[in-house]
Amino acid sequence: MQELVANSVMKILSKAGFMVTDLVETKRRCFDIVARREDVILLLKVLYNVDSLKSEMAEEMKLVGKLLKASPIVVGERFTHDYLERGVVYNRHGLPVINTATFYDFIIEGEYPFVYSAPGGYYVKLDKDKIRQARERLDLSLGDVAKTLGISRRAVKKYEEGIDTTLENAIKLEEVLGVPVAKEINILEFVTDDIQMREVEFREVEFKDEEAEIIQQLKCAGIKIWPVRNAPFDVVSNVDKKSILTGIKQVRWIEKRANLIGKVSEVLSMTAAYIVDKKIKKDVDSVVFVMKEELELIEKPKDFFDLIQEKKEG
Repeated sequence: MQELVANSVMKILSKAGFMVTDLVETKRRCFDIVARREDVILLLKVLYNVDSLKSEMAEEMKLVGKLLKASPIVVGERFTHDYLERGVVYNRHGLPVINTATFYDFIIEGEYPFVYSAPGGYYVKLDKDKIRQARERLDLSLGDVAKTLGISRRAVKKYEEGIDTTLENAIKLEEVLGVPVAKEINILEFVTDDIQMREVEFREVEFKDEEAEIIQQLKCAGIKIWPVRNAPFDVVSNVDKKSILTGIKQVRWIEKRANLIGKVSEVLSMTAAYIVDKKIKKDVDSVVFVMKEELELIEKPKDFFDLIQEKKEG
């Protein structure tokens, strides 16, 4: 079922003109699909039952999204024991969760959802200015609206201050005022958590001795790095505000991992590099291979970027 959902998502993105790549070849991953259309970059996790998304994976997805300037979104079909509703945004560990139909409406039709799910039912965010303007245009007092809705005057005042309310109350309010009062939910800007962009100590991520040494060499050269556990790339390096998708794990299938990094970098229009301790026989599109020993020549961040550019052009 998860594969069917992923295929549907890929078709929707392709139909909407997104440049897309999927990561089905990797096992544990904090995102499954990366897509871009102009300035919009999507980092998508596709699950049939979104309950299977663990908090640590969600946190990493948020971090990667911030590093890549991408919007993280989870697409699924079930949540707990129920099916996800069309037009409703759910929340899993601070990430927006929508079903395939809602994703279609948003990507293809450009329709933003208005309703979100929270403990107790469905809610909407109110457009306080529309409510106040409509009430004044109809020459209604706060008390008049409160009496018609069967709620307190204080509750109506809260509506005009922008407090959220239940879907049922929003519908009643629209009937009284004769105008739409719900605000769109911009799922591209759903994640508002202040992700701590500190440099993670390499020992917090499982790297072998030679890999940890590579990390240390990069850090000693003044390069900002953010190790990532569950992605095709191992580190996001930052040089002069330019992000570089970087592989450092010395595995037997380096070419395969490099190929995935290359696909992601092409979608994101970013530079990709793989640091290796021995020469690679096969070239990989969009990825520059850097010998570990070459890092000894790097004294400052710009040296690393220049080395990659020289290898690219050569």
